[in-house]
Amino acid sequence: MTLATAAATDRRVPFDEAAEQHVLGCLLTDRDAIFKIADLLRVDDFYLARHQRVYAAAQALLERRERIDPITIQVELARREELDRAGGQAYLRSLADGVPTAVEIERHAHVVRDRAILRRLLGAATAIAADAYDEPTDIPLALDRAEQRLFALRDESANAQLRHITATLQTNYEHLTERMERPFDLSGIPSGFRELDYYTEGFTTGDLIVLAARPSVGKTSLALGMAYNMARRGHRVLLFSLEMDAKQIVSRFLALNSRMDLLALRTGNIIDTDAAAALHGLPILIDDTPGISIMELRTKARRASTHEKVDVIVVDYLQLVRTGGEDENRVQEIATITRNLKALARELDVVIIGLSQLSRAAGDAGGEPKLSTLREGGSLEQDSDLVVMLWRDREETPAGAPRLINGSIAKNRNGPTGIFQLLFESEQARFFSKAQDDAGPPV
Repeated sequence: MTLATAAATDRRVPFDEAAEQHVLGCLLTDRDAIFKIADLLRVDDFYLARHQRVYAAAQALLERRERIDPITIQVELARREELDRAGGQAYLRSLADGVPTAVEIERHAHVVRDRAILRRLLGAATAIAADAYDEPTDIPLALDRAEQRLFALRDESANAQLRHITATLQTNYEHLTERMERPFDLSGIPSGFRELDYYTEGFTTGDLIVLAARPSVGKTSLALGMAYNMARRGHRVLLFSLEMDAKQIVSRFLALNSRMDLLALRTGNIIDTDAAAALHGLPILIDDTPGISIMELRTKARRASTHEKVDVIVVDYLQLVRTGGEDENRVQEIATITRNLKALARELDVVIIGLSQLSRAAGDAGGEPKLSTLREGGSLEQDSDLVVMLWRDREETPAGAPRLINGSIAKNRNGPTGIFQLLFESEQARFFSKAQDDAGPPV
């Protein structure tokens, strides 16, 4: 059923003719009124076709930096051969005469915008119903498309408002005052590793962080270690594990709190009740859906945030996430994934840590990996706010001794870059710092 069909039923399509007329009348009587609504309304937000034509003419005049009044609108409509279909000169005059002042234009513009959103919601519902009536065989894909339509509508309706610099300065001043009162506290969410926090001052909400390494270097272990440290400080963590199931993840967390071997904990030869008690009650949510799509990931993250604020989202790992679309190649798919994750970080005001593989060139070089070795595209480098690289030297480590893992802050949008080192115990799959003190730069 189309919107036109719906209009013929006893339920009328949402629109407010009086509000549309008021907005257009304000544009015709006040040449500066367009600047108050130009970033809020678009042509198809108006329901009546003649109102769409008038507003389109006003937008065209604005783009050409020409004055907007009844005469210029009339000339523009005549040039487009749409004056009669817009109601003619008499209708334009009635619009202008019906508005004594343009003070209320923003209020009426929001009414027009709200009605347009409701109409698009009806359109999305109609499309979802049509998909369901077609009885698709791929039910998860049908659900994914339905959620994509709704969330695209939600993103579209969240209109970004301009902020005056004075308000932002006040917020920044309050933040700096708080930092002066507590100079030794990190400004962001601590990772739990002094070497990382030295460069980052903690992770900032709204940021997309990429943790990259070759296979078996320890990027999952480091991410789980950071997630555990954050959760212990009361930060709620949502972990999407596409590579390991929930039981394997829990075994990793148990090993972080145990002196026992990871293999023994996984096989059940040893049950460490103290390690299990330390994990009980931690604010960690685990989703181990294999091959999850980016839209499903966003949906689950939003749902988790509606119950209680999520602070950190970990995705292990990015190359296993599906797009659910028809991107031409893998590079475009990764670009879609990173773009959606960055938007999600801003929308939910969370830290997103995405794990990524490095290309074979990073392992062959034998030294510090470069940003160019991020696997499958420059979107990882472009969309991320922070890129952390891990690699290990080729020297053999004595049996039973911790392995030295090199790391670097390869990109830091809001801070310095540099190199650090961590120690890794393979038996417990656990990272720890080389030095225990908190003074000075990392070794």
